[in-house]
Amino acid sequence: MHDIAERAIHLVMAGTVADLRAVVHPDATNREAVDEPPACRGTGPEAFWATALWLRSAFSELAFAVDESVVEGDLAVTYGRMSGRQTGDFVVWNADGRVERAFAPTGRRFEVRHAHFQRVRNGLVVEHWAVRDDQSMALQLGWIPPSPLYLARCARATRRARRAAAAATAA
Repeated sequence: MHDIAERAIHLVMAGTVADLRAVVHPDATNREAVDEPPACRGTGPEAFWATALWLRSAFSELAFAVDESVVEGDLAVTYGRMSGRQTGDFVVWNADGRVERAFAPTGRRFEVRHAHFQRVRNGLVVEHWAVRDDQSMALQLGWIPPSPLYLARCARATRRARRAAAAATAA
């Protein structure tokens, strides 16, 4: 079962929607989607694919190195290190599905610890949630402490993201 859970994580980093359909149940939910774009908040492989596209729009060279996997019952826990480089705006969404803020790209690399919890039934992921070290990522990427210039860049990135979200909603 841990192979399905690990594969699902790797496919979000570098797979296709067709790949995700092979490991994610049509009714699967991602508890982490509350801070992600509205398209990520649905169910099934398409919602997981939306998460993949959202992450890939902000980070290139995404990878997840597995340090440990544990399975108990229908729950697989995968602990490891996510890494990448921020080459695009990282947009954070609020619970109402609106852009909260955007972090402008810094070009810096990061490597942080993650634990992913995935419930697997009949060989497919049906639920996902995670514990991430977002503060270390923010420090490594230079988001905190922010310089005045970086704050201005983030304000512009947030305006861009809000305009793009409004245009997508209007279309």
